[in-house]
Amino acid sequence: MTLLSGIRHCLPLCCVALLLAGCGSPPPSPFAGATAWTGARIWTGDDEGYLEDTALIVRDGKVLALHRGDLPDDVQVRDVSGQYLIPGLINAHGHVGMARGLETGPAIHSRANVEAQLQLYARYGITTVISLGDEPEQAFEARDEQNPADPRGARLFLAGDVFHPPDAASARGKVEALMRMNPDWIKIRVDDHLGTADKMPPDVYGAVIDASNEFGRPLASHMVTLEDAKGLLRAGTHLIAHSVRDAPVDNELIELMRERDICITPTLTREVSVFVYAKRPDFFDDPFFLKAADPDVLDALQAPEMQARFTGRAADYYRAALPLAKANMLTLHEAGVRVAMGTDSGPPARFQGYFEHMEMAMMQEAGMTPLEVLISATRDAAECTGVGDQVGTLTPGKWADFVLLEADPMQDIHHLRRLTGIALAGQLQQFDDVPHATEHR
Repeated sequence: MTLLSGIRHCLPLCCVALLLAGCGSPPPSPFAGATAWTGARIWTGDDEGYLEDTALIVRDGKVLALHRGDLPDDVQVRDVSGQYLIPGLINAHGHVGMARGLETGPAIHSRANVEAQLQLYARYGITTVISLGDEPEQAFEARDEQNPADPRGARLFLAGDVFHPPDAASARGKVEALMRMNPDWIKIRVDDHLGTADKMPPDVYGAVIDASNEFGRPLASHMVTLEDAKGLLRAGTHLIAHSVRDAPVDNELIELMRERDICITPTLTREVSVFVYAKRPDFFDDPFFLKAADPDVLDALQAPEMQARFTGRAADYYRAALPLAKANMLTLHEAGVRVAMGTDSGPPARFQGYFEHMEMAMMQEAGMTPLEVLISATRDAAECTGVGDQVGTLTPGKWADFVLLEADPMQDIHHLRRLTGIALAGQLQQFDDVPHATEHR
């Protein structure tokens, strides 16, 4: 054999040897470095039913994939067998940092108070809150410095001061001044408070809505009456905050809302909070409520002089209006108007976290199915408030905020109270006195 023929004979064998040497370290899988949550029945928020035999794959705080089949060795596995895994709940109408217990005003405004309230929401499974107005500047600081990959509490979106310009000419200046805080929303109130205050007239709220559009911010409108809701919709409001409480909704309102896909946050618990403390509420005995309730606040609300504040004209009006508010919510829902779960929690005696569960129970009692309530509190709440690109469903690319439950919420919305874990950006949270928040490996 010549030298040349020997080299030619050796080349194939050498190539094979080199290839075999390279096979010792297989390439990483597409899920390398990810965590797989396995064994749960998963509702993504996009479909009507659960995914089974499917793993939720999370990496860098976001949903990477929903995977069926064997998992590669380079994935960390979290076995949550026997549980229900659903997107984190969203409050489309809350208030953060404006009160502490029963106190309000600048003396109680603080960054610590804001962050404590975001943790309070989260420990009840409310992983995002749209705070619609009157937050202190510390809330904007907390929002701006919140790490989306490790939020340590509910994700926060803000509206800032709820203003009442004296005339249409000053509306733009008010909105422009608010822009310095970079609000996510703008909020106005069109309400005479049962005849005790001047109501913002149509030319003024129209000017505010025009200015909000100029600055590219959506606007939420607090209202009470059917006619005001119609006027605000004609003027271009982006969200109806609260249910209509003075008359049954009609086809004209329905068409105005459907024309631009305008949502409503019913805030049924807002009505409850106006009259329920005239006597000791039943939920003061609910262990789920008591896990995070301040005993001093509960004692104060049971003092006779405090109970007397929840009687009178306003209490009577909203107690009587509540059945109509619920009926109007259901009528709008059945007509195809999207309902975004919202509570108006955050002012004194509107208990953050718990009121969201109370609201969802009232929505079910009004006639919505558990699945419809779940959609309202996840996907629709996110899309109606403009944060659907980040949260609301367990879709690849969105933050992996989810809750784990030991019972099926599609059978009864009360099963949302049977929390076994709360995850923000894919990290299981550990809060003091979290209802059942434990890690399952």
